[in-house]
Amino acid sequence: MLNNEIIYQIFTRNYSENGTFKEITNSLNRIKDLGVDIIYLTPIHEIGKLNRKGTYGSPYSIKDYFSITNDYGTLDDFKELVDKTHKLGMKIILDMVFNHTSYDNVLINSHPEYYFYRNGKLANRVGDWSDICDLDTYREDTQEYLVSVLKYWVDQGVDGFRFDVASMIPLSFFTKARKELGDDVIFIGESISVEFNEYLKSIGDNPNEDKDMFPIFDSLYNYSWFRAFTNYLKGECPIDNFIYFFNKDNLELKNNGIRLNCLENHDNERIASFVDKARLSNILDFFSFIKGQLFIYAGQEYGDKHKPELFEKDPIGKEVNIGILELYKKAIKNKKASTRYDYQLLEKLSDNKAKVNSYIDDKIVDSKVFEL
Repeated sequence: MLNNEIIYQIFTRNYSENGTFKEITNSLNRIKDLGVDIIYLTPIHEIGKLNRKGTYGSPYSIKDYFSITNDYGTLDDFKELVDKTHKLGMKIILDMVFNHTSYDNVLINSHPEYYFYRNGKLANRVGDWSDICDLDTYREDTQEYLVSVLKYWVDQGVDGFRFDVASMIPLSFFTKARKELGDDVIFIGESISVEFNEYLKSIGDNPNEDKDMFPIFDSLYNYSWFRAFTNYLKGECPIDNFIYFFNKDNLELKNNGIRLNCLENHDNERIASFVDKARLSNILDFFSFIKGQLFIYAGQEYGDKHKPELFEKDPIGKEVNIGILELYKKAIKNKKASTRYDYQLLEKLSDNKAKVNSYIDDKIVDSKVFEL
């Protein structure tokens, strides 16, 4: 059961100049010293070439789930990374993209029946993405194949998985996978935003509701209120919007599930691009006492403002903002020290200030006025 863990996302291609497993392995001591508990790698598999976007293509357009992108290194390099991660007392999870594949995935020839078709052609159930086509994850044989993929990577030493757009994959698959793999394997789900959930329902799709996913997953993304929060920080909506969605989420979940609380990730803007250091300090105080894991996207801890490109080679910045780094170290220390969570709802705010001394553990933030 996950609780206060610090999760650190790495996009291997853009983590370093060469973008290799060995470079991640060489930086594990630094990551450990930051206070990280779980390293999460974006997809490491071979990327499709057919309909590829950009020079390198999206790691979410996968050609073979049992392969490794050659640019990253070998399977032995990956196992070395896993072994050293474990020796340092951390865990490692892989991004699993089971909603869709590349148009030249090995399954298209060997098992075309595993796919979703519209008018006899490979297609997307929702939207029209040119570099990916959807699997039919409602089929039992498709599900069995995907479970075999998970078993393979567990055999390579990984501790669990982050499932891409998990809300759009039937719960029957995750129930089967959980039964086959056991409770010790980490399941983190990228649940979708409130807005996208409503859109899918409006077009007749049937996305999973977060409350139904929690018995299977260890944690789900904080997308139930993430967009309202970041829009408030950008001045695009009143803070009442965030309070509404945050309180609604707490009421619905109560003690039945926890969130993976991110401020940014590979899909979203860098928080430092629209929030200054003083405001970030208060935001990190808030994230250190709310229930759930604290999520950091590599480079975030240095105050990097540039979101790495998904389809190109675009290494994260090397410049370290010591002041920002210290804020993250403090937030991580506070998160690990948290022993209780008070679910009193946030009071209605005025003048964009929240008096949180009755909401926060006084020992963590010294009863300060939390000014978003």
